[in-house]
Amino acid sequence: MQQAALAKSFLRGRDLFQYSGLITFIGVALFFSLSSSFFLTAENVLNILVQSSALGIAACGLTAVLMGGGNDVIKGGMDLSIANNLAFNTALTAVLIGAGHSFFIAFGIACLCSIAVGIINAFTVVKFGIIPLLATLVMMYLLQGIELLLTKNTTVSVPDPILNAVANGKLFGIPVPIIIFAITVTILHLVFSKSQLGQWVHAVGGNTEAARSAGINIKAIVSFTYIIAGVTAAVASLLVSSRIAGSVPGIGDMMLMDILLAGLLSSIFTRLSIPNIPGTIVSAIFVGMLTNGFTLIHVPTYWIYAIKGVLILVVVSVTTIRQRRASSYA
Repeated sequence: MQQAALAKSFLRGRDLFQYSGLITFIGVALFFSLSSSFFLTAENVLNILVQSSALGIAACGLTAVLMGGGNDVIKGGMDLSIANNLAFNTALTAVLIGAGHSFFIAFGIACLCSIAVGIINAFTVVKFGIIPLLATLVMMYLLQGIELLLTKNTTVSVPDPILNAVANGKLFGIPVPIIIFAITVTILHLVFSKSQLGQWVHAVGGNTEAARSAGINIKAIVSFTYIIAGVTAAVASLLVSSRIAGSVPGIGDMMLMDILLAGLLSSIFTRLSIPNIPGTIVSAIFVGMLTNGFTLIHVPTYWIYAIKGVLILVVVSVTTIRQRRASSYA
């Protein structure tokens, strides 16, 4: 009887630990709502969702890479270049529109370049066997240099009507960025949770040797995740370009920590204990809520960065503990 009671208590604690992310989300939301009467207004909630849209889309791309690469800290899946891929796409779109090209030509070329970045990342990781952390770090700095070269390290403003429509337009009362966010993450969720391709990605990330024994093409699956990251960077850049009506130097550096945080947090916002699209959606909104809430209560920017840095450390620690508990329980 005593052993049964201990086992029951362990399971209750284990279940509570699995919901730690959602408990934190609710607790933080409650704190901000008590600290600012404006926080839970419909206007501000929509504002948080709009601000989280580009972040969420890019973070889903990072999550795809994390899924396919496994959770090894050094050799596992990682794409540090995704934020600067987004920034590069934003800069290229703005410069091309400023040079007289139509939005569709400009954004189309930029999209192809972003996908090419994903292909190059995949090639260096899969073909050359370079550690993803290092390969994408090199790409990150390369893209940063190209962005500065394109814009001459200045703000490029392009009052394009299509960008304005994306930034300020609404459909059935819902802002366009939220609609683009919803459509993109729905497609990604279906791909990674309902399709055979998604099952292969999870299999490769979970156990590479077992996936290889099952006849799965490891190199093709890993390459696919990096290409998806390039696609999401392109889509996210559309929302960023529309919001700032052009391009601003350093936007990739500003977004990198938030994208990393949202992608890593995905593993603790569901019971799966692994990176996943639904968890990324919630974590992106959580990160957006943090930025919005701290701004409303006038917390200095440097403290916001410090808190996000601590959160990255916490999420890595919590994920490691959960995985160890899951393996020991099994």
